[in-house]
Amino acid sequence: MPVYKDEVRKTWYFKVRYKDNFGRNTQKMKRGFKKRSDAVKAEADFISTIESQFSSEITVDELFEHNIKHKRLKEKTIRRRTNEYNYHIKPLFGHLKIKEITVQHVVNFKAKLEGEFKSLNSARTVFSNFKVLINHAVKYFGLKANPTLVVEPIQRVRPKINFIKREEFEEKVVKIDCHYYKELTRLLFYTGLRIGESLALTWDHIDLEKNQLYVENTFDISARILTTPKTAGSEGYVPFPQFIADMLKEIKKESAIKIYGFSDQLFVFGGLAPYHYSHYSKKFKEVFPNLRIHDLRHSYATYLINKGVDIYLVKELMRHDDIKQTANTYGHLYTERKQEIMSVFD
Repeated sequence: MPVYKDEVRKTWYFKVRYKDNFGRNTQKMKRGFKKRSDAVKAEADFISTIESQFSSEITVDELFEHNIKHKRLKEKTIRRRTNEYNYHIKPLFGHLKIKEITVQHVVNFKAKLEGEFKSLNSARTVFSNFKVLINHAVKYFGLKANPTLVVEPIQRVRPKINFIKREEFEEKVVKIDCHYYKELTRLLFYTGLRIGESLALTWDHIDLEKNQLYVENTFDISARILTTPKTAGSEGYVPFPQFIADMLKEIKKESAIKIYGFSDQLFVFGGLAPYHYSHYSKKFKEVFPNLRIHDLRHSYATYLINKGVDIYLVKELMRHDDIKQTANTYGHLYTERKQEIMSVFD
């Protein structure tokens, strides 16, 4: 392709037409070269990189599609982020080209989220994922100015930890009388498992001699499929007390009698297929109306901390990836015990 001379400015420029990665006809023109040879070289350099060139002309809709396909995400995460994008981000930004997004757009979006969400942490999640998209545009589509950099993030609020004490739990859990729902609830309380992890357990994950189980999968409640655990650190061994081992032995014994062709590949809670979460949740709420099922996991951690278990060991038992996650969630419980600790000097 030829280069051209600007007779007015007495300089040289090149102009190239090509198709970008989305198959659109695009033009690149660059002016201001003092010599023709400089323009020729610049044109050659640009043409050599066209195959890897992306365009800041793409829309946010196209950016989101590229980002969601580029990342290795679980199906559950893809569904969540897609719903989040369609509901909160797409109505405002979907039609815009990424180069058209301004700092004022970002400021207004942040204020809108803070006003709409009851939980600032939920608003922060949406805003953070919006920033992920813009960073993706900078990295892969040549966006030169990142309009989110000068806008302060939404403040993180320490989540309120709701838990139930062991005595109250034991008093109420016996009122659950459906399938093995009572036993499932006790397992959650005394191991800190997430509900999806417990539903994914098969008998070959249970070691009744060493009183431990192995978390290898989680059960996607919406899609009703097995998938990988929430994080890399979530996979691992989880110990349980002897009375939970006795409870599991009894379930296994009864299941072997009731289920024809029983094997260790069957699910602990459900047999051929895990129990339906919606039905279990309904029965759980009848007995624990003020608790979420996930609050049993918080109750487990709270009980350990109140018994003086070191925070690093709590982190391992909770299978958190980072000690910061444990400290941010449960650190205040240690703060409340400062005066108790002073007794070591007496």
